Amino acid sequence: MFGKLLKITLLTVIAYLLQVTVAFHISLWNVAPNIALAIVSIVSIGLGRKYTFFMSLTIGYLREIMMPALGYIELILYPVCAMLGALAFSDKSERKLEEERSSGKRTLMPHAHIRTPLCAATSVMVYEAVHLVYIYLDGVAIDSSHLFRALVDVLYTTLLAGLLQFPTRWWLKVYKVKKARR
Repeated sequence: MFGKLLKITLLTVIAYLLQVTVAFHISLWNVAPNIALAIVSIVSIGLGRKYTFFMSLTIGYLREIMMPALGYIELILYPVCAMLGALAFSDKSERKLEEERSSGKRTLMPHAHIRTPLCAATSVMVYEAVHLVYIYLDGVAIDSSHLFRALVDVLYTTLLAGLLQFPTRWWLKVYKVKKARR
């Protein structure tokens, strides 16, 4: 437990630092990917909602402290976006799965490697939609360039989450299955 918490804390700091330093240097068409939400989506699918909330709240808090733009928007927006993605695509608890089995419901969830980019896409779509609303409410007319930039961010972050999930899940030891107790 302590080792996992240490890894999540380290991954949170890495995600924040990559977002505020590297993201601008790897931008396409002057659109930086949301590396932090990509990494939070990987953790969301691999480890669950508890760690997702911790990471997204911490990253949002750090972004709000270091780069304040709008009043507490990053502090609120990061956890909301991450939790919406996690709600839609993270694994269900054992209790919920057992309830569905006993009631005869069968839900087919795609493989975790497919759900991770979908979770990232959902999170970034909500993030970009809120930013577009703020731009519109600030008096700027939304045109095709704004929509193009939002679409590039969604696609770029989704691709990045798809690529980063393999080393991140390996490092978090998500692939190792615990042996059952006797």
